[in-house]
Amino acid sequence: MTVSELFRGSATQLVSGAKALSDYFEGVLGGDKYKKYLEHHSKHHPDEPPVSERQWWRDYNKWQDDNPQGRCC
Repeated sequence: MTVSELFRGSATQLVSGAKALSDYFEGVLGGDKYKKYLEHHSKHHPDEPPVSERQWWRDYNKWQDDNPQGRCC
């Protein structure tokens, strides 16, 4: 194995690990909620255009303010 091949494999693993870590934190912090909304929307409401991400977050935050539940913040 050459140094070039070794470096290429290490870089690929590093990028893969960074992506996995990023996806994990996005899920923990709730950053994937809009992505899940889009998946749900495309399955259940294919004829209607989805709301923009900005509008979705506004609506979601308003819903949270109007319906307080047990959460840390």
